[in-house]
Amino acid sequence: MALLNKTNIQTKSLMKLSHLLMIVALLLGNFSLHAQSLNPEAVAFVKTYQDAYNKGDRTTLMTLFSDSVGRVNRDGSVKMLPKSYWNDDYVRDFGETVGTYQDFTVKSTRALPGGKMAIASTFTGYDFDRKTNAKVQPAPGSMDLIIGKEGGQWKIQQEKLLLGISSLADEMTEVVKKFQDAYNREDLTTLKTLMTSGIVRTAPDGTTKTGLDTEVAGLTKAFADSDVNTVISISNGIPQFDGSVILTGIFRQTGRTTKGQSIHYDGAYSNRVVKENGQWKLSEIKTMPVVKTITYHKVADYAAWKKGFNTFANERRFAGELSAEVSTLQDDPNMVCIIAEWASAEAAQAFFARPDLAATMQKDGVQGKPTVMVLSKK
Repeated sequence: MALLNKTNIQTKSLMKLSHLLMIVALLLGNFSLHAQSLNPEAVAFVKTYQDAYNKGDRTTLMTLFSDSVGRVNRDGSVKMLPKSYWNDDYVRDFGETVGTYQDFTVKSTRALPGGKMAIASTFTGYDFDRKTNAKVQPAPGSMDLIIGKEGGQWKIQQEKLLLGISSLADEMTEVVKKFQDAYNREDLTTLKTLMTSGIVRTAPDGTTKTGLDTEVAGLTKAFADSDVNTVISISNGIPQFDGSVILTGIFRQTGRTTKGQSIHYDGAYSNRVVKENGQWKLSEIKTMPVVKTITYHKVADYAAWKKGFNTFANERRFAGELSAEVSTLQDDPNMVCIIAEWASAEAAQAFFARPDLAATMQKDGVQGKPTVMVLSKK
């Protein structure tokens, strides 16, 4: 009897397993059918876009755009922009020191009313130095398109682009704000949770200290010696191929020492954050004095110059600029003054020595030779 029961149990188990395998097979079949249901014209369209982009072929790219294309913002709103906007964006993109390679995968296609089609795709890739072809940072993201036929050819009518660093922006802002708030509260308990056990701190003179206990001891002494308020701003977040992110920016401290001396300090930082058990933590802290430059020059037309200045923002950022403030003379709106902050004098000097900078400024309407001053705070 016991053997019969055991046999029945085995038979039932085999039936359940067979049923489960049938379900899995059906699911895999449905998945296969879904994968095969991608519209081949849509897949070909994205492939054409990918090849043209990676070749820097702006002429072909412009044949893929409608005369007016909607750009979907992060909040979901849509802004209609003329074809010339997208053309200018590619001119800037392909002319920058750092380029991008993208490898697209179409995830889904869907027919829309009016003969249009929605395409959801993701891409992996990397940014690279155009002069050396060296990889700079990973550049994943997603691109959702709505395309429609115009004159028998598919054209982009709406685009939603999300870069990998954009998706990380909120997380990076959160970890920096948590650190800032805990530091201002002198909350060592919270600060410990925001740093790795092997955290490395590099001082402005280049000396390093390693370990969470060492860092906590330093913070304890700093809190005992002074009462300061710290404001930390992020200038740039650069994803690394190992999954970490390098954050650069500026911190400003004001307050007093326990002896009553006034504290007012502007510093720059380059910190590395890593993900540990699902939480972003600081693994490296590097601080240095911030360097300021003042540049002033005459321009033919301020609005035209400012457009060019904004277009060159990525170049300034990659060169190491942390912030820039633009002003004009009260009695002469075409006399421009830029106060910028850098992590080092060498980075600023290398930027202003760029052979293409003079031609760029002339194109933007700068008149005469600009005056550039690198400040050293005493």
